[in-house]
Amino acid sequence: MLLVGALALAPAAAAPAPGAIAAPVANVDRIGGSDRFATAVRVSETAFAGPVPVVFLANGLDYPDALSAAPVAAALGGPLLLTLPRTLPDLVVNELRRLAPETVVLVGSEAVVGAEVEAQVQALGLTTDRVAGPDRYATSRALIERYALPGSTLFIATGRNYPDALAAAAAAGAIDAPVLLVNGRTTALDPATAALIEARGTTTVHIAGSAGVVSAELELELSQRVGTVSRLAGRDRYETAVAIASETASEAGRAFVATGAGFADALSGAVLAAVEQAPLYLSGPTCLPRVAREAIVDRQNAERVTLLGSEGVLGPRVAALEACTTVADDRAASVAELTASLQLALRSLPGRYAVTVREHDGLETRVSINGAVVQEPVSVIKVFVAYGVLDRVERGQLALSTATRSGVSVADCLRVMIHTSDNLCHYDLVALLGPQALTTQLQAEGYRGTRYGGAAGTTVPYSEKTSTTDDLALLLERLEEGELLGPELTEHFMTLLETQLWRSKLPAGVERGVPVGNKTGSAWAPGGWFHSDAGIVSSPAGTYSIAVLGSQGATAAGVRTLGRVVFEHFTGPIGVAASYSDLNAVTTGSVTTYRYANTTEPVGTLAAGTRVEVYGSARTWYQLALPSGLVWVPSSALRNAHDYPRSTR
Repeated sequence: MLLVGALALAPAAAAPAPGAIAAPVANVDRIGGSDRFATAVRVSETAFAGPVPVVFLANGLDYPDALSAAPVAAALGGPLLLTLPRTLPDLVVNELRRLAPETVVLVGSEAVVGAEVEAQVQALGLTTDRVAGPDRYATSRALIERYALPGSTLFIATGRNYPDALAAAAAAGAIDAPVLLVNGRTTALDPATAALIEARGTTTVHIAGSAGVVSAELELELSQRVGTVSRLAGRDRYETAVAIASETASEAGRAFVATGAGFADALSGAVLAAVEQAPLYLSGPTCLPRVAREAIVDRQNAERVTLLGSEGVLGPRVAALEACTTVADDRAASVAELTASLQLALRSLPGRYAVTVREHDGLETRVSINGAVVQEPVSVIKVFVAYGVLDRVERGQLALSTATRSGVSVADCLRVMIHTSDNLCHYDLVALLGPQALTTQLQAEGYRGTRYGGAAGTTVPYSEKTSTTDDLALLLERLEEGELLGPELTEHFMTLLETQLWRSKLPAGVERGVPVGNKTGSAWAPGGWFHSDAGIVSSPAGTYSIAVLGSQGATAAGVRTLGRVVFEHFTGPIGVAASYSDLNAVTTGSVTTYRYANTTEPVGTLAAGTRVEVYGSARTWYQLALPSGLVWVPSSALRNAHDYPRSTR
């Protein structure tokens, strides 16, 4: 556990890394606790002697409702403390006793800060007031309407993420101004937000973040409503924090630094920064972003720098005010940011998920959350089968024309196994390879969690197969990089993945027009359906592979959300998301439909060019969901209705 204290750093106190900027003579201290709740208490102990007029109490596991509370708390002379949703931590109980506030403001609904927590606070003899709305934006407005001091200046930040609003909270609190959250992706102010801006007599608005975070359309409307609108933004969260900090008095002798990859420490720390009228900067975990160091040391010439959080959050090089200078520094920041964003999303999603991301170029960011957990991979495992088959074709042991045990060729079975996730061809191909031979190959090539067992005496291993997201993401990276197969078969494999039909998960979590080659899957368990997906995303910022394996009720929307988090980490906010209709195929000519997957019982005819929904398959027969019911047609009678975006190599 880290204690509050000051550590004087002389130039020789820490040897800078090669190429790094040497640390100045400065006082650097740290306010940190064993966890986020303890850190918030340490900040409160530092800032407020007690008694205080008010304490704001917010959920420490999520950020939206608390973002607007920090500047209001600072203006009213009280701290922001954090709690678990259903239980008030003991050290927070003790801090409330010490502070003896006149009012404890519970920020958010009972779903966020539970009635149990309110009862614990009231049992201390304290008066409570709950401020809540139906969503984060309504809660932000309610906080401002009820508790913000009168004033004509307002900060506006997106409520869809936290870094910009955290930096804005300190700057706003320093001048007794509130931070109003908006949905930055919208192109017009909602009536309630517009009414609040007018009711406060707002003449100056500072927008925290770029147009990718708070839209240019919102900026234009604001400029038509108020006298002065300024946008405080940079290329990333660190530059944006510096731009926002410029609104705080540059003569401040103190600066605060919090992680840019988490919200909890900066939430409470922003109150102290505002009280001290000092800027709040954001940092990566291992070193101080160059733009932040230049602002603190060269422009502000801060005499004292306070780090918010433990060494596990802000490491020794940050404490030495050592600037980031290497790719490894940038990679560490990228990993920390993406990990934090995924973990935050996972808290609100139904079911359980394992996630692995591997950036193929650029910083080569690698993130694995439960990535080594061996579990049921559902149909996503078919990418390993496709690789095993194409590897044997590459080595001349099989040909695309080779017949499987059902008589369907290897080429056709590969196509339908990926195109519609056909299970029968999956079984045929595994039988052709041999489940043990496939498992032995995969184990030897480093896919340690991936294996086919198969039921005794059968060649249908459907119920006994395992994999991990680490294995899946690695295979897809090796495929895209051309490490598994020659150029011709690599292109063949990529074509299969980029033209498959099921697009509601990872392919729908990216910007429209971005190529995604993926293999999806779902299955039913006693607890209900669960969903998974793995794919290669060829984004404008570079290519990466992502694997998501769900369980215990994981949803398609949950997989899609995680995919979007990753895409936006690498490329910035999505403007127009990809979207695909369920009518995913079109007839290439007039085609007879059948009751079963054979030609013995025709039931009707579809005209050429008819859009249809492929619902299932039985090898090279596709089942269609028509308004009149389910029918079957040969797969050769259909083509994709969408021209899916394709990558180039």
